[in-house]
Amino acid sequence: MSPLSTSVPDPSACPGPPGPRGQRLRNLTRRVRGTASFFEDLHGRYGDIVEYRILGKRYCLLFRPDLMEEVIAQERTSFRKGAQERKAMENDCIITANGADHERRRSLVQPSFRPRAIEAYSHHMVDEAVRHRDSLREGDRIDMDDLATDLSLAVAGRCFFGDDQPVDTQLMKDFLAGFRWMFALGHFPLDKLAKAVPLPRTRAARRHIHELDTLVYETIDRARDNGNRDDLISHLVTAWDRDRPNRDFTESELKDEIFAILIASHVTIAATLTWCVYHLSRHPTVRNRLEQEVDEVLGGRLPGFGDFPKLAYVRAVVDEALRITPPVFYLGRVALHDLVIGGYRIRKDTIVQLSTRTPMYDEQYFREPERFMPERWLETPRPEFPRLAYAPFGTGIRFCSGFRFALLELVLSLSVLGQRWRLDVVNPGFPPVTDVLFYKTRNGLPVVVRQRENATLGARAAPSAEC
Repeated sequence: MSPLSTSVPDPSACPGPPGPRGQRLRNLTRRVRGTASFFEDLHGRYGDIVEYRILGKRYCLLFRPDLMEEVIAQERTSFRKGAQERKAMENDCIITANGADHERRRSLVQPSFRPRAIEAYSHHMVDEAVRHRDSLREGDRIDMDDLATDLSLAVAGRCFFGDDQPVDTQLMKDFLAGFRWMFALGHFPLDKLAKAVPLPRTRAARRHIHELDTLVYETIDRARDNGNRDDLISHLVTAWDRDRPNRDFTESELKDEIFAILIASHVTIAATLTWCVYHLSRHPTVRNRLEQEVDEVLGGRLPGFGDFPKLAYVRAVVDEALRITPPVFYLGRVALHDLVIGGYRIRKDTIVQLSTRTPMYDEQYFREPERFMPERWLETPRPEFPRLAYAPFGTGIRFCSGFRFALLELVLSLSVLGQRWRLDVVNPGFPPVTDVLFYKTRNGLPVVVRQRENATLGARAAPSAEC
């Protein structure tokens, strides 16, 4: 069939995508060792659409924005979110749900991230950034990944649960460690049996998950007793109760949404903050310009919600870090039936992976793509490119509901840290990464704390208009 034909092509008449044949165990090994480099190698060898196998599963990689668009938009109903995410979460939530169920959950989560709600969260973001900044001392050698993780979890604790329910950051760390362990067990062939074996680590994981379960349920009860709360859980509870006044949503469903938001947000925010510090340390001119903007905009005071649009260069640093080192660098879908993408047959149950990182390194969309250049985001008019050429927060109906929350936290945190400190990376070269799920530093990021010359710190900003 001619590729110019307007009729729907017959999948059985189309060839399968090119790619390595066999090598199922080798592909598994290569992907575990370095998913991004594995993807890049397949792209270089086989082109913009590549099929490969790992054990009994068939995968198809897409590298071009227009091919990804077919999956996200034109053929959206032909795909669903995969079983991997559901195994991780164990129950359906906004990350794993499909179709009408996903639309319902998304509409209920959205009020938690409206500008008025985010403005309330911004005070916690600044408070925690100041607390963590002031815990540092000249000459300290710290792990930036640890600092970013502690900061993001401290912010989540206050924004999610409210100030009247102190949440120990260690509790959330233990919960996340338990979640990761149960997620790993979910990849065993007999995953239910593996999770049932009473290993010490499995028992600890279940205990920590139960502890946070209890805290979430207590917060849900408080939200229903007091309708004037500003924490994220209370916004979520209010939205769900208004939508279904007989409460045929269960508290377990509410808990699963809260866990999904916590897990997804803390990893991406912490990883991005760590990458921002890495890039700033490697590019002194960029760091100087960021510090200059922070000083000029804030005049020594702490940032507030209304300062977000004024801190344009700080935002550009975040945008560029998300482009060159995106924590989420591919998206996954599963084909519900045989269909044709890019002239190739995609078989039912194929796991289709959209390599969103690849276009962000393509010079047809970004000049000098290997260079860290935040100023590219301040050009006027702003360069135009397909929406999937830059999609660090996803796109379409699955565009991240909390992207404003994440961007605000990152801009405020960088500004607060940048008012006093320079965090200099210790080790030369690019740090080792782990990237099976998220693109982040494998062994942390050691940095030395240095005080800025002429650092001036003042009072908190007064409340101002929405950004």
